[in-house]
Amino acid sequence: MRNRSIVRAFCAVALLACAQPALAQPAPKKPPAGDTSPTPVQPKDPEELTGEKKDTVPPEEEPVAPVPVAAKRLASWREAVVLASAENTDYSISILEVDRFEGIYRQTLAGTLPTITAQGSVTFNLVRSDVQSIDFETGAIETRTVPSSPTAMASVSVRQPLIAPRTWWAIGTAQDQVDLAKTSVEDRKRILIGSVADGIVTVVTAERQAEVNRVSYKAAQDRLRLMKKRKELGAGSDLDIVRFQQDLVVARSTLVQGDEVLRQARERLALALGTTGEYGVEPDISIDDIQDTLARACGKGDLADRADIRALRQQVDISERAVTDADLLYAPTADVVSQFSYSSEDLVGDKNYAFSIQGVLTVPIWDGGARYGVRRSAVAVVKEQEERLKGAERAAKVEITQSDRSVIVAQETLAIAEAARDLAKQTDDLTRRAFEEGAQNVTSFDLVDASRRLREAEVTVTLRELELVRAKISAMLATSNCSAVP
Repeated sequence: MRNRSIVRAFCAVALLACAQPALAQPAPKKPPAGDTSPTPVQPKDPEELTGEKKDTVPPEEEPVAPVPVAAKRLASWREAVVLASAENTDYSISILEVDRFEGIYRQTLAGTLPTITAQGSVTFNLVRSDVQSIDFETGAIETRTVPSSPTAMASVSVRQPLIAPRTWWAIGTAQDQVDLAKTSVEDRKRILIGSVADGIVTVVTAERQAEVNRVSYKAAQDRLRLMKKRKELGAGSDLDIVRFQQDLVVARSTLVQGDEVLRQARERLALALGTTGEYGVEPDISIDDIQDTLARACGKGDLADRADIRALRQQVDISERAVTDADLLYAPTADVVSQFSYSSEDLVGDKNYAFSIQGVLTVPIWDGGARYGVRRSAVAVVKEQEERLKGAERAAKVEITQSDRSVIVAQETLAIAEAARDLAKQTDDLTRRAFEEGAQNVTSFDLVDASRRLREAEVTVTLRELELVRAKISAMLATSNCSAVP
């Protein structure tokens, strides 16, 4: 009896559960009698209203426009160097510095040459008085107004230094400063050539990488189409489609980023050339030509051949000359001064002109200790320049060692990257062939992973080629001044 009650209760619960969906849905409301309002109509899709059907492009069919060709392009390495030399701001300033120090040299040389000065004056006396005088011969009384007005006077002075040891020493110092400015131009040109060469190589490599990314994106599109056809034939699943779509998204992201890297590389090249915007490179420009030109003009040399090291040595010499210049503050000087004067009034007796020659000897005795302070400061500057030279030489030695070693390392890493690229390509081909033949141990994940590794290997090879070229250029510029580069 008890079991029968349990069975009846279970059946009632089951019937209630089956009937619940029908009870949960409200019955449609009937309009009340006499209500003539129209029945609300659901809004249609905009395409149904206009009658136009938009063409939707599947993600795997959506193209990516390549980066437009730059409006300004370099045709040769010589053109790049000439343009950079004419437009680069730092290089132009270094050339103007040579003109400035040549002007200082001429100014210093003028201290040993004669100086001629002419002077003229006209005087109007506003306060005057009458003075009477007696002519003893005639006994007549004369009246005249003094002082005379107006009066005029002109003079010419010539000054010639005879003993000027400090000025003579300063001439040599000024010539050393001109040589230092010319050396700085060579160093600036070395830096300029390095930046232009690096900019050209970067643009060429970025264009190659962008092309590799575009080919990889096209290959990812082809693989997705192939997978969709296999699924239609019953040889694939939705998971395979998702995997290939993910691979396509990654390839597209790499393509977009690579295009932006190319634009930035063109802009950096434009800055190195002294302009703005984007500067491209002609496809037929030769990277090997750049290396050959730099190898001929910037051959390997000693550490002392570097323009920046030579400039620091010249600065040490100039600072040592400043010490001698401070010592010459104790030396006497001698000048010869000659003056000729002419006046509308009598100067000497009844003559209205005068002529004089004067020798002037100046002996410094005491100036409050200013000369001691100048010499002490000059000695400190010499020590500072020597320390800067030592630090620069140590840094240059490390730079030369690292640049030579970087070429070897870049060659080895390029060989490794090429071997890895070949293995990745072989793996991708074998995986694709096995997947198309329906091998059980090869899945869509294996095919996507193989294609991804191949794409990364191709990009790595491109980057390693760039690193090798950069390493060779850095090694060439590490110990040379590139003075022969046009």
